[in-house]
Amino acid sequence: HKLQVWYFWFQVVFVVLATAVGQNVKGFMETLVEKPFAIFAVMAKTMPYATHFYMNWLVLAWTTHAMGMTRYVPLGKFKFAIKIWDEAQAKQVAEPEDQDYYGMGGRSARWAIFLTVGIVYGTLSPPICVLTFINFAVSRVCFGYLMVFAETKKPDLGGVFFVKMMEHALVALIIYGILMTGVLMQRAATYGPGIIAAGALVYGIVVNARFANAFTWEKLPFEELADDEKKYKHKAETGVYVQPEMIE
Repeated sequence: HKLQVWYFWFQVVFVVLATAVGQNVKGFMETLVEKPFAIFAVMAKTMPYATHFYMNWLVLAWTTHAMGMTRYVPLGKFKFAIKIWDEAQAKQVAEPEDQDYYGMGGRSARWAIFLTVGIVYGTLSPPICVLTFINFAVSRVCFGYLMVFAETKKPDLGGVFFVKMMEHALVALIIYGILMTGVLMQRAATYGPGIIAAGALVYGIVVNARFANAFTWEKLPFEELADDEKKYKHKAETGVYVQPEMIE
């Protein structure tokens, strides 16, 4: 879970905002601290020219999904281990796959970044939306096979990964709002489109702040269940459980 968060933000800086950040991350951060509103102009001047790069990047991602489907890393480990141990022990040594990269945290972060690229650059270059859709269609086939049939079962944190991906999707909308506000302010004939985009950006920030506290997804609302007996009808207990072994 923590890996998912750090990995996502790392990719936001060095993948999604790579053209805006350039080779000087420190200088970029200093600019944001000294002149926060300069982020609109910086992103609007640099990021629109990188759309073709991200189109190629998305297509290349399909290859990585197919490579992961072959499970070449566990296979290589198994082929090496079978020369030392028997088949059962070699399989135990080869499994599971590296959880830093192939675990749910790493995969969730990469899926969120794919979606972020599609959201942020989709308006500037509409074909990116199509490529992003194809990317997720390929991911559905590859990971639908891997996680269900090929890989060992993993413990689930009960939706933490999914909720974090939703939060990261809201971050993508904020980045998109900043980019489009800057682009429209610079390229539109009037400030009207930019002001409208800025309003959507403010709403995205509010929704992102609300998402963290507005939903009780981690705990069941027991107080509501106890107070509202009409809405939640409890089934009457009709049977009694008896363990046969205790009777004998």
